[in-house]
Amino acid sequence: MKHPPQFLIIFIFLIGIPFYGFGQDSLKTRAFIPRKNVIRYNLTPNILGFNSAIFGYERVVSSHQSFSVNAGYLSFGKSGKNTNNDYNLTNTKTRGGFSVAVDYRFYLKRENKDPAPHGVYLAPYFVHYNINPSNTIEYLDDNSNYVSAMIDSKIRINNFGLELGYQFNIKNRFTVDMILIGPSYAGYKVKMQFEGDSNIPEDEISDTLKALRDILVEKYPWLKTLVDEGEIDVKSGRTHWGLGFRYVLQVGYRF
Repeated sequence: MKHPPQFLIIFIFLIGIPFYGFGQDSLKTRAFIPRKNVIRYNLTPNILGFNSAIFGYERVVSSHQSFSVNAGYLSFGKSGKNTNNDYNLTNTKTRGGFSVAVDYRFYLKRENKDPAPHGVYLAPYFVHYNINPSNTIEYLDDNSNYVSAMIDSKIRINNFGLELGYQFNIKNRFTVDMILIGPSYAGYKVKMQFEGDSNIPEDEISDTLKALRDILVEKYPWLKTLVDEGEIDVKSGRTHWGLGFRYVLQVGYRF
């Protein structure tokens, strides 16, 4: 199973320590006030170079249980560099994209001083990603002429897994929610096809599609945790299954 990028682990560590201290100080000086609702914003896709606006809602259903839903817009942004010496992306845009996630949380009584939604939790989860990027890719042929094509892609990923997280409550109103461990079994499907006229030779089409696949996976570390790029069949669009991962950093407001 692939692991989260080191920079994200460091980011969560550096962000989490100050919030942990601040949250603990707040809890010492002020009694915890139970509130059943949390609205929040997911920062993770923005950190990883995606354009996104993903919001969430958590509802407490008992003293140590809750369910939550996240949903919103998700598309490729500017991230990473193209290190492929043979192919180059000249344009990338997304024609619609979204993400939906649900989980049911069990806050651990023995580990948490206060009731939900505070402290350590375990939760089964499901996440669906739907992204439709359109890319222009080009390369130099044997005669030193640029050959290019527009390629439409459809990326569908379904993750079923179990997560371990911690949610801080600050001044009884604000929250910082971190899903730190989230292994999953993922079904993913990637289909790519040429749009409009293309001057790429027939015998180069397969290599061009695979080059685009590899460039996207390299540019967006988030994709590396979800798919094993060596197994993607870009032509058939068949669903493949393998191990995945989920990690999240989000901030919220309790009411």
